[in-house]
Amino acid sequence: MRAPLAVLLAPCLVACGSSGAPTPPAPDLVVLTDVNPDPRIVEVELVAAPATVELLAPDKPADVWAFHDGADPDAAGTIPGPLLEANLGDQVIVHFRNDLPDATTIHWHGLRIPNEADGTPASQVPVPPGGTYDYEMTIVDAGLFWYHPHVAGDVQVERGLYAPVLIHGGVEPDVAADRVFVLDDVKLEASGQLSTQTGALDLMLGRRGNVVLLNGKQTPTITAAAGSRERWRFVNAANGRYFQLELPGHMFRVIGWDGGLVDAPYQVERVLIAPGERHDILVELAGADGDELALRTVHYDRGHDIPDPGPIDLLAIRLGPATDPPADLPTTWGDVAPIATDAATPRRSFFLAEDDGDPTSPVFTINGEAYPDITPITGASGAVEIWVVHNMTEMDHPFHLHGMSFQLLDADGAPLAPLGWKDTVNVPRMTMQRFAVELGGIGTWMYHCHILEHAERGMMGELEVTAP
Repeated sequence: MRAPLAVLLAPCLVACGSSGAPTPPAPDLVVLTDVNPDPRIVEVELVAAPATVELLAPDKPADVWAFHDGADPDAAGTIPGPLLEANLGDQVIVHFRNDLPDATTIHWHGLRIPNEADGTPASQVPVPPGGTYDYEMTIVDAGLFWYHPHVAGDVQVERGLYAPVLIHGGVEPDVAADRVFVLDDVKLEASGQLSTQTGALDLMLGRRGNVVLLNGKQTPTITAAAGSRERWRFVNAANGRYFQLELPGHMFRVIGWDGGLVDAPYQVERVLIAPGERHDILVELAGADGDELALRTVHYDRGHDIPDPGPIDLLAIRLGPATDPPADLPTTWGDVAPIATDAATPRRSFFLAEDDGDPTSPVFTINGEAYPDITPITGASGAVEIWVVHNMTEMDHPFHLHGMSFQLLDADGAPLAPLGWKDTVNVPRMTMQRFAVELGGIGTWMYHCHILEHAERGMMGELEVTAP
């Protein structure tokens, strides 16, 4: 058990050693200013407001909504928004101000926090234009998380309101650089402005962009030492696009998922990251001084005959002179014990369905109900359950649970190897996913498809957690 409680790619870069301390950012990374002198309290001021950024070309700015650092009077909105950085065990206080013309909230995706800080209409009254709200939480998990609105999420996230959260702690492998990559895609007009057209395919598949960004840039470049080991942490913030990553000639060593490090890293040639998911990866950059490598995404067939656009470059890596080889990898990684289940453990079934009879107004349901006209489910805090998610549709759906993490199970109900924590899992079309979960804090928590157009059109439910 855990302690209580076309494509766009956007990179945030964080360079660090192996000490685990908060790390100085690369010049183009914005980090929220900690205004509290207490080393165990991170207190920041965050503002959501209209902004102008360059997504297509320097002479073609886009009008967006973006987060900026409220403690810096000269700060401008950025896409992605500023990184919130803290250490395991820190108290975090976020003073949020809404300078948008619409009401909004902030959901802290993946963080196990008090219900009143979860940032959904079920846990707080949305913050009106000109309003403020304080989010307070104690950090109980290390890893990569992210924050975004949970009001009209398909619109507000697409306009630019999303940003990463990096929590340091636990095992720290020796690496030459530790980089955070925020993946996204946006649909732009030739003028550089965000497209206002939402077609039937956008609603059915999730809005797919024609521009790929990495840290808000198209195919940016980083420099790395030949032969070095780097840590790349990925979050997919796209409304509906899946990223299947590869670095030709290289293997990825996956060391962590949504909720932190897995107990046993594994190697793969490709990593699939569904909307809302995170992956923590080590890569050994083979080559010589002067070589160039390309991180790219390749087609993943997630249903409905989405055409293959071919490989799309996301990031250019220029290799510089070699440095000293990295130290040996740790022999132990995530401290993850399996959630104990047996034949008597309560099971819940969730059936995902879609009705596209009217392609201009599709409806997505869980157990035959479309949010907000749903029947909440209930359970006691600390209870262990097995959830079985049946995807009855012709396309994949990433299933996200707020406020708690879960462990994947095989067809017989046994924990899958490696052991690790998830809060978002892809459920391929016409299949099922099983997971074990210990119900978390008291309050009303959302669960939903993280293709945002699907969640906003019904594929969302509520879990009411009561006192034991």
